[in-house]
Amino acid sequence: MKTYIIALKFVCLTGIMSLPLKGYSQDSHFSQIYEIPILLNPARTGFFKDNYRLAGIYRSQWKEITQPFKTISGTIDLNIPAGKNRTNLVGIGLMNFADKAGDADYTSNYLEAAFSFHKNFGDNFSHYLGMGMMTGFATTSFDITKLTFDEDFGTGINSDIPDITSTNFFDMSAGIEYNFLNEKMHFNAGFSVFHLNEPGISYFGNDASRINRKWVISTGLAKSISPMAELLPRAAFFIQGPSSEFEFGTDVKIVLSKNSNTNYAIFLGAYLRLGDAFIPKFKIDMGDLSFGLSYDIPVSGLSEISRLAGGPELSIAFLGTVKGISAGRVYNPRF
Repeated sequence: MKTYIIALKFVCLTGIMSLPLKGYSQDSHFSQIYEIPILLNPARTGFFKDNYRLAGIYRSQWKEITQPFKTISGTIDLNIPAGKNRTNLVGIGLMNFADKAGDADYTSNYLEAAFSFHKNFGDNFSHYLGMGMMTGFATTSFDITKLTFDEDFGTGINSDIPDITSTNFFDMSAGIEYNFLNEKMHFNAGFSVFHLNEPGISYFGNDASRINRKWVISTGLAKSISPMAELLPRAAFFIQGPSSEFEFGTDVKIVLSKNSNTNYAIFLGAYLRLGDAFIPKFKIDMGDLSFGLSYDIPVSGLSEISRLAGGPELSIAFLGTVKGISAGRVYNPRF
């Protein structure tokens, strides 16, 4: 009976650590979510100028409070022109997402495939309506050897505790998005739902713990304001269970050089996650390769505890073409 109580206690502790996954708060998130478009809306899969895109992002958060939250994601997606005039786009992608947090190294790992279709219905490739879905499998786990309870046992682990340190589940998400674009402007607005099936993550094989659906509304604009500069305001609103999050801000793109071979540009940005963090951002484009760096500066009640040590975040992306395959006819590859 005593070991059963011990097991219940560390499951409760694990439940506390996994609150973001259960919907009592948000999923683990990125401040540079726009640099990994699939994680914002599956309908964004494959919607860019070149043939394929490789993207990665890494985040570390709250190192002053407890064990740092570490989150990493990588995606690869490509587009295939379709239709009679090859003005529609079919997108295919693969997404991996992993994070680790807490003294017990609570870890989640997602591996999912993404698909999209973008229908062109305007003149000069100006209007697109896209639909996308993402589906795959995920695991959550923790290291029981790193958990101790002074009143129940010492540094050793009781062998009678049941083996309930990992669980697997199927996950599914979907989204729609509208894009209007020409040579001087690109506007988009989308709606997506993650964890459509509300997968169960109970370590006891029941439905007691589930991931709440996450609803996302996002919009953005890329507008040329001079021959060598663009303004890129963006906003996204997230709802998951009883929690919500609103992030908005803008980048200013400054073109350093522009020629037929390589374009160089820098992006200076500032974003606000309402009630949570102020986020300065810097990004550089070097032809098809880009690097981004941002830092969360807490503005919530955690700012004093964390000593303003928020979360650094690094992103990288590469867009390329395949010889002999025509690229999608999308004007702005960085949006």
